[in-house]
Amino acid sequence: MKKLVAMLSLLALVLGSPAQGCDEQCKKENAERTTGEKFHSYLSWKFCEDTRMDFITSSMRSLDTYRSKHFDTRYKGGMRNIKNYVEQRKEWLIECDNYLQLTKKERVFDDEKTTKAIFKAMDDVTHELDDLIAGVTYSSSLGQDSAEVINEKFDVLLKRVDDHKTLMHLKGRYVTR
Repeated sequence: MKKLVAMLSLLALVLGSPAQGCDEQCKKENAERTTGEKFHSYLSWKFCEDTRMDFITSSMRSLDTYRSKHFDTRYKGGMRNIKNYVEQRKEWLIECDNYLQLTKKERVFDDEKTTKAIFKAMDDVTHELDDLIAGVTYSSSLGQDSAEVINEKFDVLLKRVDDHKTLMHLKGRYVTR
């Protein structure tokens, strides 16, 4: 009987010890306690991974298709929709970035430099769309017009995301869906 009690005590000690580590829920609770911030129940590492993957795959494909086939600076409704689309994706990614920083000690786009670069490119696109919606137009002696300026902003965003996707692929962390 003493052996059984000793064995159960040892088992409880081993399983309950901090050496087993802290799982995601534990890290989430610790981060909430430390920062005083309450995370939404849907936030998880998997949710953030899925959000990131959807952004770098289907969202980028949608933006590229819109830009190359349907974009016209004469129509403010479409520009407003795309601006809102980019802003919404950025909000989701920022929420995940914050969650991952506090619970997993990583960034949504692998590192701080890449994450900031992609967020800046998203800001540049939305800022330019805001200007176009407000009626700003561009012209130059080189024939550059408003569509070329916004297309340059889209190109930068698409390139930054594609570069990230390529890097993740080389690291073996990107799976095509």
